[in-house]
Amino acid sequence: MRFGPIDIPTGTLDLGKMIKDSGNRREFETGAVRDIQTGKGRMDLMPMTAIIELSKHCEAGAVKYGERNIDKGIPQHSLIDSALRHIAKYTRGDKDENHLLAALWNIAWAVEQDVNKPELNDLPWAVIDNEPKQRIQESR
Repeated sequence: MRFGPIDIPTGTLDLGKMIKDSGNRREFETGAVRDIQTGKGRMDLMPMTAIIELSKHCEAGAVKYGERNIDKGIPQHSLIDSALRHIAKYTRGDKDENHLLAALWNIAWAVEQDVNKPELNDLPWAVIDNEPKQRIQESR
């Protein structure tokens, strides 16, 4: 069997494992069918200008702090503190930097960490694995 530029011996390609399938289909006016997308997110509804500007902010951060510095983890309180400060400065009309974009960056990474690194949530109300986390002041 020829599949793109790679030769794959007949009988070794399990097509059922190549593409995830919920078993539910939606049909388009053209007659084409596709797996449903409910619950997967709607990337086509994203504010692409904001996404592009956020990616530029990430690029500038990579130059300043190094590639993937954020992936090392920043305590949640620091991201939220910075986001709120940038929102306050934007609201006040400060023009020394793009405060709205900086707030978006901090909020985006706070969400990323909340989902993928909940152990970095050091806010006083934080709950990890259904157990309240000690206040940061108590652990110092």
